[in-house]
Amino acid sequence: MKPAALMLLLPAALLTACTGLGAPTSAELSRLPVVRYGQAAPADRDFILLYPAGVDLPVNTQVTGSLLSKTDQSTLTVRVKQDVLIYRDQVSFDGSTWFNGRDKISGNIRFSLPGQEPGHPAGRLDGVSPATLAAQFDLR
Repeated sequence: MKPAALMLLLPAALLTACTGLGAPTSAELSRLPVVRYGQAAPADRDFILLYPAGVDLPVNTQVTGSLLSKTDQSTLTVRVKQDVLIYRDQVSFDGSTWFNGRDKISGNIRFSLPGQEPGHPAGRLDGVSPATLAAQFDLR
């Protein structure tokens, strides 16, 4: 077999093998430690990460780059309305029932430059609007 063909087949074979792994069972997940956000994770094993309801969760934002003579950063805080537990691509709201995260939570990130009209799909310029960097997360 030619080396180029082998290079194409190897990733395909690995991806096919990974699809058979499937999601962890509830029994497997029940054996994992739960780590609240802000606590140190166990260094030697998998764990479930808990975002507790009502607890401040920091979101670091920054604007940098070689184009800019002044850069800036800020830390925002958000809170989830209910407990959210995550493990890999799985999510749970009660620690017992688990779902594929994409089936339960959706997200959207928006960006506009200074002087672009907010929300305009073609990015129409208005010359006065501030730049926007926004993230939205919703339950499905």
